[in-house]
Amino acid sequence: MSMSNHTVKEARPPAGLPSVSTEVRVRHFLKLLTSYWVSSDWVFAWFGTAFLLGSKYIVIYLSVQANSWQHYFYDVVQNKQVDLFLPQVIKFFLINGCSAVAIVLDLYFYGMFSLRWRTVLTTEYVARWMKNNGFYSMERAALIDNPDQRIAEDIKDFTNSVMAIVVGIFGSITAGISFGSVLWSAAAPIRFLIAGYHISIPGDMLWYSLLYTALTTGAIILVGRPLISRTMRQQQVEADFRFGLIYIRRNAEQIAFLNAAPAEVQSLRAAFDHVRKNYHRLILAQMGINATQHAFDGVGQVLPLFLAIPRYFAGTLTFGGVMAAKDAFSRMTSSLSFFYQAFQSFAQQIANVNRIWAFDQVLERKGATDIEIIRDGGDTISTRGLRLDFHDNASLAIGDWTILPGQRWVVVGPSGIGKSSTMRAIAGLWPDGAGVVHVPSQGLTMFVPQRLYLPIGTLKNAICFPGSPERYDDEQVISLLSVVGLEKHATRLHESRPWTDQLSPGEQQRLALVRILLYRPDRLVLDEATSALDMANALHFYTTLLERLPSVTLISVVHDERLTPFHTHCLRLAADGATQATLPPKEETVC
Repeated sequence: MSMSNHTVKEARPPAGLPSVSTEVRVRHFLKLLTSYWVSSDWVFAWFGTAFLLGSKYIVIYLSVQANSWQHYFYDVVQNKQVDLFLPQVIKFFLINGCSAVAIVLDLYFYGMFSLRWRTVLTTEYVARWMKNNGFYSMERAALIDNPDQRIAEDIKDFTNSVMAIVVGIFGSITAGISFGSVLWSAAAPIRFLIAGYHISIPGDMLWYSLLYTALTTGAIILVGRPLISRTMRQQQVEADFRFGLIYIRRNAEQIAFLNAAPAEVQSLRAAFDHVRKNYHRLILAQMGINATQHAFDGVGQVLPLFLAIPRYFAGTLTFGGVMAAKDAFSRMTSSLSFFYQAFQSFAQQIANVNRIWAFDQVLERKGATDIEIIRDGGDTISTRGLRLDFHDNASLAIGDWTILPGQRWVVVGPSGIGKSSTMRAIAGLWPDGAGVVHVPSQGLTMFVPQRLYLPIGTLKNAICFPGSPERYDDEQVISLLSVVGLEKHATRLHESRPWTDQLSPGEQQRLALVRILLYRPDRLVLDEATSALDMANALHFYTTLLERLPSVTLISVVHDERLTPFHTHCLRLAADGATQATLPPKEETVC
């Protein structure tokens, strides 16, 4: 049920979004990346960025101090300077303790930064998704797969990882410069002969570390190229499999009645087979990356020793200098190798950003409608030249239709002709077609579909939804439960349950009448709101409704012609158009 004065997952193929250039996607990424710094939380965003970059710099500074400590410590050991040993031990614990504090603070602050960034983005995307019932049109038109995953998981992964990548790049460059200077001071020139000319390039260990990192990065990128597409595919097949499980939960009773568990097992196996096969491809891609990285890591462990030890043997470098050079080489290559070590994270974020981009495109497109909805200050619902278009190229002409205050219209027609679609058009939920729908902006218009929406929570909250349960006292709600024959649930008013699963379809439709009588709408649209009731309860539904709300303006889609006498007018839908009639009062009239 929805109300006009309230702002009103399943996996499917994407809607065929237009292909765009890399430049457009990059602009979208930059907009997504920078949106937090101009949001309502901009003060914390800028302060947090400065703190994270500053703490990263402090950690690197302490790492440089630890490298310098290694130089002096091993020289003290080599020279057997006992009197200097204890001060070096104390210095080690000071450096190590400060590093631990800096890292812990960095981790905590990074977690808070990611959480607040996620909060801003999630709030924005949820608002855009829900705006003007856009979530409904997106689902109805199957515009995109799994919008829930894009909000709940893709945004979470984006905010958790992207700042780590940004800070990691900053740290990589800062550490590269810091430890590069250490390597430069400990390096010898590279000498070689070209065309009779003696060439000498200073800083051999620095250049070798850069070459080593470049070769490693290039190899990892080459081997890991398939990872991006396979990661995107894995997100989709995992979501499809998860939705299959959720769908079975939603329809557990129907599946059990049909004894259809074996068929559903086959369906789940087929969905999981896609998960398994693509995950195997991911494993192979990751194997290639890991093997390449392991091979280069092994070389990186001994390469600085091979370069520094000859100078130690020649007496131009102390043992402490060798250990400091090895440590600086390892730290520098480790910092620069951030780019290939984070390749999987890059791949994941490219996949996330692509999915968020696709979601953004649909959010921009979803509001388009060919049927104009005009909300005016009158009290009459009317249509002008209304035509509904359907996906099978069929259409239904409603034409001009006016529902005056106090009139009660019944909408009839063969199954599948478009009765429910007509109700959706009045609610502003049917975008395909032509014409104008005028709906009053004053008073309350309530729409009651065949399946009542009951949010998870207390029974009273479900009955009073979407309003606050505090607006109605318990006695009032209990009294209405008795009116519709649900007094047995009066003691459960404050129990929290998934009431859609707890109540039968017939009980839910009787609960809809309780909600109607609580809100007392000026205009009421019922779309087969008694389809799950036996005739006695259906007659009681309409009798009670009109006794308690005698002046309500009513539009009903009914499933049984015996409910027709509760109405004053009839709209009959047919393939060649709609016809209108006034019904004789208080008679068993078939429309």
